[in-house]
Amino acid sequence: MELFQQYHIVIIGCLFLCMIAGMTWLTHKEKKWVKNHYKKEDIIALGFGVICYGLSSDQSPLKSYKGFLLIHRHGLFFKSRFSNTRFDVPGKSIQKVYHANTHKGTKLFRSAVKVDFSISPKIMDTIAFKLSYPPQWIKIIGKAFIKDSL
Repeated sequence: MELFQQYHIVIIGCLFLCMIAGMTWLTHKEKKWVKNHYKKEDIIALGFGVICYGLSSDQSPLKSYKGFLLIHRHGLFFKSRFSNTRFDVPGKSIQKVYHANTHKGTKLFRSAVKVDFSISPKIMDTIAFKLSYPPQWIKIIGKAFIKDSL
């Protein structure tokens, strides 16, 4: 106990540095995965620390997955950081992108970017993401995939 009282600042500093190193390593691992699976010229935008709330067609309760969101020439791709959960939305099927505070009937305590896309000519689905600077992401997705945007 006496050791902690004398060196508490050093111990807290070391824990903080370990946490920063861990986050950096995870981001590096995700960047490496993207580099191995996508060509650099196909990537439009890449965001880390994104929370995905899943598809509205999924009947299970609202879940959140933390990972990265990749916007590439052919659509949107989300990969979860710790599980093997992936969502791939083809760019041709994206109909609408907008800001919302609810998903699957549940109020979100964070603002989200929702993307409506078609699965078939008569069936629509929605996926929601919590991102930093939602207006910027809405503009990027709209400009890349929706013909009537801006």
